[in-house]
Amino acid sequence: IKRTPLYSLLPGFNLCVLVSSTVDLLIYQTLCYAHDDLDHIDVDHYLLKVCGQAEFLQKIVLVYSVLVIHKQSTTTHYVSLPPFYDLPHTPLFPFSLFLYSPHSPPPTLFLSSHISVFSYRVCFPIQINQLPRETQLTVTLYASALPPPGGAEEKGSKQRRSIEPLGWVTMPLFNFRHILTCGRKLLGLWPSTPGSKARSSSPNFSQPDSVILQVDFPTSSFEVLFSTPAPAEFCPQYDFSRLDQHSNEIFYSSLLSVSRLTPEDKRLLWEKRSFCQTESGALPLVLASAPRWEWACLPDIYALLRQWACLNHLDALGLLHATFPDQELRRTAVQWMDSISDPELLDFLPQLVQALKYECYLDSPLVRFLLRRAIGDVRIAHYLFWLLKDNLQDSQFSGRYQHLLAALLCCVGRGLREEFDRQSWLVSILAKVAQGVRDASPSGRQTVLREGLEEVKQFFSVNSSCRLPLNPGLLVKAINIKLCSYFNSNAVPLKLSFQNMDPRGDNINVIFKSGDDLRQDMLTLQIIRIMNKIWIQEGLDMRMVIFRCFSTGRGRGMVEMIPQAETLRKIQGEHGVTGSFKDRPLADWLQKHNPKEDEYEKAVENFIYSCAGCCVATYILGICDRHNDNIMLKTSGHMFHIDFGKFLGHAQMFGNIKRDRAPFVFTSDMAYVINGGDKPSSRFHDFVDLCCEAYNLIRKHTHLFLNLLGLMLSCGIPELSDLDDLKYVYDALRPHESEEDATMYFTRLIESSLGSVATKLNFFIHNLAQMKFASSEERPVLSFAPRVYTLKTDGLIRNLFVCQHIRTYSPSKGYMFVVKVDREGQQGSVLVQRSFEEFYELHNKLRLIFPSSKLPSNYQLYSVTMLFDAFSSFPSRFLIGRSRGEAMADRRKDELNGYVWHLVHAAPEVAQVTVPFDLWFRHPITFALSLCWPPVSGKVAGEVKLSITYKSDKLFIMVMHIRGLVSDGTDPDPYVKLYLLPDPQKTSKRKTKAARRTCNPTYNEMLVYDRIPRGDLQQRVIHLRVLGDGAFWENTLLGQAFIPLKTLTPGQCWADWHQLSMPSTESAR
Repeated sequence: IKRTPLYSLLPGFNLCVLVSSTVDLLIYQTLCYAHDDLDHIDVDHYLLKVCGQAEFLQKIVLVYSVLVIHKQSTTTHYVSLPPFYDLPHTPLFPFSLFLYSPHSPPPTLFLSSHISVFSYRVCFPIQINQLPRETQLTVTLYASALPPPGGAEEKGSKQRRSIEPLGWVTMPLFNFRHILTCGRKLLGLWPSTPGSKARSSSPNFSQPDSVILQVDFPTSSFEVLFSTPAPAEFCPQYDFSRLDQHSNEIFYSSLLSVSRLTPEDKRLLWEKRSFCQTESGALPLVLASAPRWEWACLPDIYALLRQWACLNHLDALGLLHATFPDQELRRTAVQWMDSISDPELLDFLPQLVQALKYECYLDSPLVRFLLRRAIGDVRIAHYLFWLLKDNLQDSQFSGRYQHLLAALLCCVGRGLREEFDRQSWLVSILAKVAQGVRDASPSGRQTVLREGLEEVKQFFSVNSSCRLPLNPGLLVKAINIKLCSYFNSNAVPLKLSFQNMDPRGDNINVIFKSGDDLRQDMLTLQIIRIMNKIWIQEGLDMRMVIFRCFSTGRGRGMVEMIPQAETLRKIQGEHGVTGSFKDRPLADWLQKHNPKEDEYEKAVENFIYSCAGCCVATYILGICDRHNDNIMLKTSGHMFHIDFGKFLGHAQMFGNIKRDRAPFVFTSDMAYVINGGDKPSSRFHDFVDLCCEAYNLIRKHTHLFLNLLGLMLSCGIPELSDLDDLKYVYDALRPHESEEDATMYFTRLIESSLGSVATKLNFFIHNLAQMKFASSEERPVLSFAPRVYTLKTDGLIRNLFVCQHIRTYSPSKGYMFVVKVDREGQQGSVLVQRSFEEFYELHNKLRLIFPSSKLPSNYQLYSVTMLFDAFSSFPSRFLIGRSRGEAMADRRKDELNGYVWHLVHAAPEVAQVTVPFDLWFRHPITFALSLCWPPVSGKVAGEVKLSITYKSDKLFIMVMHIRGLVSDGTDPDPYVKLYLLPDPQKTSKRKTKAARRTCNPTYNEMLVYDRIPRGDLQQRVIHLRVLGDGAFWENTLLGQAFIPLKTLTPGQCWADWHQLSMPSTESAR
């Protein structure tokens, strides 16, 4: 049994707890260890004898033994009862009750039936007048495993079996009317879980299989009432400047300490408490240093609390921690917080909801404060509803949060209750759709998504509108199914597009995640939002992009999508797979989207400020896993981070190697934008000054951020669970240093980050790893294109002709080629200028996407050959001699004409497709090449079953069966021939043996392709052909299939049937 330090007011009484039992059951419990069958045991043949002190167990537990003696023989059995003992390094005094035999490794708990009875009277050596009102009694049930039946243990072995906690229960000794508990209590035990910080003061009756413990408390003819004492009349107060220098230094070092205060720190703080009453932020630490909280000491503490300078609402948060359970203290803290505005309250609402766990009773000043503010502001009511609903998943406190949620729904009225019902309904539908898409096979996810969104459509047919949990200001009336999709990441989040209720508003795009815990992202964004507000209040606008993220339940939630933004990976990818090692990608991308000089300068200014803010925020919070898919850039120049799955220094590991080796992400391509080139400029100085100023402003609010994170220690986030995580933030903020020292320190961090090659290498590795996850909706973008144009919006290009070349001198000497563009539905021709380098970039993008899995499955040979002819006809980029001469430009003009002719006159399946080919317009537009496989055309010719596996850079394809081949009256001798596209030289040919005279052959032959890089797998396609083995090498095509490998998961076996088709006559021509 465990107990906390207890205080109360009646002198001369000892607190006793009696655990009732019978002698017979105790004998049975002892005998069950020696006998497998107790049916024939007569308990009357045994006596129970208390032996007294027997031994010390591991120098901690004092053991009392009970001897069970048979009346007619010398057989004896032992059971030992250890009394209470102290555990080191904890403010609690745990008391445990064990039953075990001294002849086996103790301690062992004997359970002979579903009911175990302990006959043990526990007397705590503490008087009632020393019990605080918030005293709680904790009972923990321990056990150790019995040896296996028939197992022999080494005699005389000193090895002890480990003790494991089975369950615990905590209950207040004083009820909410401040009356001492008495009489019989039934307490349901909570299962023991490692790492649990907060403990509920309610018994566990919600789980039907919970262990029920009966405890009898002493009864008396009168009630013991705890009365709140009045503050002391005299409380001295001195000026802090009168404190001697030595005490001053020690005092400040104690105030800045985030770890547990040492006894000497506590002694000094309490002794000098009269000197620091003007230091409002010091009150939590001074109160934590109080030597005792018994009833006799409370008047001095309350007098100090009354006389202390009124805390602002930010400092008052520190008094709501679990360290301060005193109700009067918490009531004062809530009273100080009453001045907080509604917008500010929204910033701290998650912490206040967590602080409800530390209230001793359901009815508390904090509960009344939150309900009162929720009634007055619909936004507070909205977010409080979802925060309470999210915490219902916490089994220990679900009962408390259920009562609070019910109270909230009673207070807000019928209208909001109906609105919350609609939101909950919508979220449940979206969670069901997201789970279905996630569980579906990659090839069937789009179909599952469309079917699931039909249910969302039905929802809006019943409900005219609904507010999104993400933000009560987002009122939607329908969902745009055609604009919805999913992301090909591990969690397969949904990209949803809702129709705005405001006819003048844009569509509302959100990401819905199922299977990811968004509470950590939500907390990180909350802290960054508070940092940004501090900067703005100090007159420093860092131009941060703060998007909304909200958890609507464990493992699901919504994330706001930022428009006109792209990940650094895609931006750098426009310069090839090694784009992360180059300096120009970000600058070129911003220049592309901001062609005017003033627009580009504004974008660079936004980039400088937002980049500085991101560097400071990500460093302080220790945000890790910072690859280039987790950093985004808006066309306006604002940079921001996403996906905060790793923070507080819990870095992503690559084996035993820490991937995030730089203090924060600041690379040479970012410095290139800031400097306006590859050499440092005065703007880089401004960037460093911004970083250091922003860093020092946050350092002034160290206690605020430690309080915010400290209140979340019990929320269940794995990477925020103990003081070490808080110490990481403390060490990053370095509050003990001067501003000058902090400025020098952060400047070194900038230099270290800029000089780190590991960040770029991490980007590059991530590029290679993510090539297989490329979405089917992604389009490679040309670096000189401000936007993507499509065939639907801009019309089909009928003809292209490079008519002449002209000499240019800016930005560099060379020749530009004038291209005449004839477009369907366009009056006359349009002339545009393009350089050879831009043609070359287009050529590389086409080569990148053409052999991918997005090629049409009914591609005819001549179409493929024509497009390969276009690729092969592209003129060489590297020439001997003067490559910029007029003769060379004239030669290239003719070669480029041949190149574009092949592209325009390719088969319709090729020429009418959409590739981000924005080359041929005054503002570059799209030339069309399709990236998606069209439906299979031609006659269905059966099915083939393949089992495909990829591992260790090898692709294993087992050709298993074919069924339903079409014959012309004579059964063929079919065999299978494979090609792994792209394969212009046909070097990847593999084939099986021919089966004899059958339309449903079985092969089970393994065809292997070696040295297939994992990064290439996304772009590979299996071209399977079924041929009939004929005489004189005249083989007949019986069917074919194109099987993309983009959905293949490395290490997993993909076994499925694939439809065979015969090319249609039209496409064959």
